Amino acid sequence: MKSVYFPMVISAPSGGGKSAVRSGLMKLDSRFAFSVTCTTRLKRSGEKEGRDYYFVSAREFKRLKKNGRLLEWAVVHGNLYGTPVKSVRELLAKGLIPIMTIDVKGARSVKKIFPETVSVFLLPPDLKTLVRRLKKRGEAPENIELRLATARKEIKEAGGYDYLVINDKLSEAVKEVAAIAGLEVLKVRHNLERVSAFSRQLAAKTARQLGG
Repeated sequence: MKSVYFPMVISAPSGGGKSAVRSGLMKLDSRFAFSVTCTTRLKRSGEKEGRDYYFVSAREFKRLKKNGRLLEWAVVHGNLYGTPVKSVRELLAKGLIPIMTIDVKGARSVKKIFPETVSVFLLPPDLKTLVRRLKKRGEAPENIELRLATARKEIKEAGGYDYLVINDKLSEAVKEVAAIAGLEVLKVRHNLERVSAFSRQLAAKTARQLGG
């Protein structure tokens, strides 16, 4: 029987903490797995091929995109990033919940291919907190303004998500997202095959009884 699990998309404005929440989920529950993306940017110190990213050339990236091998893709600071369809399918086949930390455009693309995707939008408790986090990351003032402008556009898309989680205290946000996944696992829409299997068994038993 197929896994009842599903892809999970986490989006947030830059500084919203989506990467930290993703890491927290993977430490909290072994069902969660990071869906590794591919990128054309250079490998940084400490990064490992296949663990952090799949590092590919621009030519290879374009080939993957042309052949429909990418769920979604985006240009970030001049580099290409994309989520391979194969990575998500492999994790689902292993009975895991693939986590993708992507933007709102990417989230829409993922849902087109995997309609069962569960989407979560993260927000900091207030604007002051968001600015503080961006400054803590060492962002230049002009970059902060650019990221805030992008955040305004992204937040307008939050209504299209399944859940909203306020990321004030990281540990609490992680628990809330994990609870969302736990709730979704129980929903009928993720268990239709199990319901159908039970129905078939019941029908077969009834037929045998009537025939006997």
